[in-house]
Amino acid sequence: MKRVADIAVIGAGCMGLSIAWHLARAGAGRVIVIDQRGVATGATANSSAILRTHYENPALASMAWHGLKVFSDFEAIAGGPSGFRKTGFLFLGGKKDAAAIRKTSRAIRALGINSVILEAGEFHHIEARTSRDDIGVVIWEPESGHASASVASATLADAARRSGAQISTGETVISITGRKGRVTGIESTAGKLAVGTVVVAAGFRSMGLLEPLGVKLPLTPVRHPIAVVTTAGSHPVAPVVGDRILGAYHRPEGSNQFLVGRYGFMDGDRDESVEEAKPARATALESLLKAFKARWPYEANARLARSYTGVYDCTPDLEPALGPVAGVDGLHVAAGFSGHGFKLSPAVGEMVAGGITGDSSRIARADRFDVRRFELRSLK
Repeated sequence: MKRVADIAVIGAGCMGLSIAWHLARAGAGRVIVIDQRGVATGATANSSAILRTHYENPALASMAWHGLKVFSDFEAIAGGPSGFRKTGFLFLGGKKDAAAIRKTSRAIRALGINSVILEAGEFHHIEARTSRDDIGVVIWEPESGHASASVASATLADAARRSGAQISTGETVISITGRKGRVTGIESTAGKLAVGTVVVAAGFRSMGLLEPLGVKLPLTPVRHPIAVVTTAGSHPVAPVVGDRILGAYHRPEGSNQFLVGRYGFMDGDRDESVEEAKPARATALESLLKAFKARWPYEANARLARSYTGVYDCTPDLEPALGPVAGVDGLHVAAGFSGHGFKLSPAVGEMVAGGITGDSSRIARADRFDVRRFELRSLK
């Protein structure tokens, strides 16, 4: 029997699932999500799921703010948990960057986002245990925190199914087919699927699927180490910390552990074996543990409990590629999230689905992230 759908979403990570859910509940037709492994088994599986809004790009800030509001009320909105924990978020900037960081925070506040500017000595009432001699400015987001990428993705998958979407796992897409400048279907390990609209949300693998159609999406797969650090005591109210000075972020994990990762999005090993689970390098873990102890000096006896790595699909400007692809009717993309993906996924779901159904999003304009910006830049 011939397989037919109206819209196929390639990739069952948080991004593909959010897009599928928004499409299905909008009544966009027969929606199918295809993934070679399973729900949230790619980059989403290793996301630290931090929810914060401090972005220089106001569009990204608005998208992150929308995501924070959605994930913090996920039960009412999506019908299930997201694992959200409201801890607040501290962004620590050095003295030489203080003026630029204050400017960004003021722009964020103008969007209605709760972002508070503090000087180095003014945040002891929020977190008194950190070292602060090298800090020039602090941004405090009291409503931010973190969630669970796996828990939230399971909720999104259930919500998409309840709205009528089909999720097909264990199916690898080989190619997207087209004729006369228009998408006609997909060829996969399960056979052919006739479909009029395809959304490519497959992380780094999006590049290979798009290239035969003449779409150049420059993605660099960067493998990032994550250290899970066990502390001596409990920290029931510890905030998420983005430490731009020491180049690390810290996120509480339970009552006596932290996830510690690198702050720099391109700071990691280039690795195209994105499906493989690989351990973190010992030198990288030593560096993360050193940065953690330097910021939390009372945790001099903290020890490494375990570690793992995750892969970012990074674009040259570290901003995503979103929306319809010019020259190929019916082809849409949602990739290149450069480590920002989880927090942006509710907004991206609405924006990409709206671009397909004709319902414009009030969150941000997707054309700001048009994939053609990379081709135009290469011509200069």
